[in-house]
Parts: sequence; structure tokens; C-alpha cells
Amino acid sequence: MALSRDIETIRRTELFSGFSVDQLRLIAFTVTRFARETGQVLFEEDAESLGAYLVADGTLQLEAGGRSAGIAGAGSLLAEAALISPVPHRVRAIAAEPADILLIRRDQFLRLIEEYPDIASEMDRRLRRNFAEMVSALSAVKTRLSDF
Repeated sequence: MALSRDIETIRRTELFSGFSVDQLRLIAFTVTRFARETGQVLFEEDAESLGAYLVADGTLQLEAGGRSAGIAGAGSLLAEAALISPVPHRVRAIAAEPADILLIRRDQFLRLIEEYPDIASEMDRRLRRNFAEMVSALSAVKTRLSDF
């Protein structure tokens, strides 16, 4: 029962939407599910990430440099790049209410994509697209700022 719930949670994220049920099942086998109570820290800013964190339920308050950096609700995927690279967290995440979290551990995810090239090629395509969209958005911001 928990596995099917994790598969559905993973399927609802943009990064994994459109994956086959079999691919989602393989990814779900790599997750660790845990809870955070209101006020508990999920991770600290600048700490090395173990992988990507998917908010299954609840809300997290995000902070950067001691200031609010937004909110992550159900379906939010945090530290997406940490699925493939050991990167530090750019924010601190604290449970704003009780939250259920899925951690997709980088070490297990990398093993998975080594064994299943179809998942690896789809992830490569999606991560490249997301990166290109981010660069485009930053370019737009740069253009707007240069007008001041």
C-alpha cells in the first residue's frame, strides 16, 4: 500500500510526470519516507544534500540568509539537481505544519539510472529542459534589471 502511495506522489511531480508505472515503481523503491513536525528542520542552508526531497503532504517554510525564500507545499520537489550531483542546499527548510517527505537518495538514484538506461535518458532530457528554462528566466530578469 505504501509503495502505491509513493508512486502516485512521485507521478504528480513535473520532473517525473509521464514516466511509466514500471519506471515510477523503480524510483519509488529508492525513496525513504519520513515526517517532520511543525518547527522541525528538514535541512539547513549550505548543508550537502543527500538527494531530492519531495513534499508528499504538508508545507515547508524556506529561508535563505535568514530571510523568507518561499513555501514548498505538497508536490514540491526540492534539491532536484542533488539527484545527480552533490550540491549544497541553497535554502533552509522548516516544517510550517506537519509534513510527510520522500527523500530520493542520490546514491540509490544513480545506481538506478546506471541499471536502467531508459530512465537515465529521460531524466537527462528533463533536467536539461528544466535547466534551459531556468537560464531563460534568469536572462529575462537580467534584461529587466538592466532597464533600471
